[in-house]
Amino acid sequence: MVENKQIHLSFPKKALNKISLKDGDQIVARIENDKIILQPQPSKDSQNQSLRWYLLPAILAGVISLINFHLQRVKSVSLSGADSIAQLAIYLSTAFGFITFLAALIFLSSDQFPINNRWAKFRSVVTLSIAFTVLDFAFMSLLFYCIDLAFHGVILDRYTSSAIIAGFVGVSSYLMINAAQSITFSAMSTVLIFTLIGGIFLSMIMNNHANWWQINFSYLGSNLSNNWWQFNFTLIFSSLIMLTLIDYIFSLIFKIDTFKTVRMQTLRWLLVGTSISFGLVGVFQNNRSIEWLHQLHWWTSNLLVIFILIIIFGIKWLLPTATKEFLFTAAVFAGLLVLSEILFQWVHYLSLTAFEIISFGLSFAWLIILMQNLNNLYIEKSETFIIEIK
Repeated sequence: MVENKQIHLSFPKKALNKISLKDGDQIVARIENDKIILQPQPSKDSQNQSLRWYLLPAILAGVISLINFHLQRVKSVSLSGADSIAQLAIYLSTAFGFITFLAALIFLSSDQFPINNRWAKFRSVVTLSIAFTVLDFAFMSLLFYCIDLAFHGVILDRYTSSAIIAGFVGVSSYLMINAAQSITFSAMSTVLIFTLIGGIFLSMIMNNHANWWQINFSYLGSNLSNNWWQFNFTLIFSSLIMLTLIDYIFSLIFKIDTFKTVRMQTLRWLLVGTSISFGLVGVFQNNRSIEWLHQLHWWTSNLLVIFILIIIFGIKWLLPTATKEFLFTAAVFAGLLVLSEILFQWVHYLSLTAFEIISFGLSFAWLIILMQNLNNLYIEKSETFIIEIK
């Protein structure tokens, strides 16, 4: 190919329609890691509007901080402690982060956030906003913990402190808006994993019984544990994120006519049933002193297992387009679940805690892999295009 010679790319019309491009619009192309990345050129108006969204929370946070210091008659502000830079920055970043993420997610187009059902969209928007806000709070807390270690004992005047707080809130809002605007299946599944695993580990660490693991895994959510609400809330909130993932991926899949089948609808409702059962395990506390509550916990736990087993053993019928590799993966997971049951019930090699953790880990991993496969299925059928070079 002659150097500097112009070439032309031929795009399918439906590909341009997906990103709302028309004749005469310009596309920005850049080379990154031996790949050519094409994207619409952002308009100046959209850039200015985004800048205002980032600056507004920062300015408001700075003003609120300054007013607070004046009302508290604080002239010198410490880095950590009560009425400190860290405290106000974390609280204001969390508050403005939730507001900006919620607003950005609401105004996304149906192509970016394809859930159309009003109730499902409301639930999904609120759930994701809370989930990302919790991550924002955790990140800011960890950040200021590290800053305090590096600059312990620093004291600044209230004007400088307000400016620093404004800067942190601005950066936090920037990250939250970008997270909302680039919401994807991968981002939501990552949040689900962090929420579930993080919540469970915190429950383990903060539990008042050092040898809880000698009883069973369910002990963390029972009335015998001092922070049972944290474990159960983790299960409930994780189930809501899982429901959002299910709504998101099937809203995309059902855009393709060949996937609007009874089998795919059945798979969706089985996944919804799995998610609801998972949440109900947290709703109904494992409290043996209240028999009906313990029984409901036991039944919902078994219902969760039944849903997962139906999906695993019925995946060949439910998802006839599944590859041999994916079906083999399903068989491996089924075999491991059966093996863990044998090692616990008959061989007595596994303890109850080990059996519950292994079964839970395998089931959760299987559900993530299944939904990832569904997402890849949509991408292969709808998001992949052949571009001809002329």
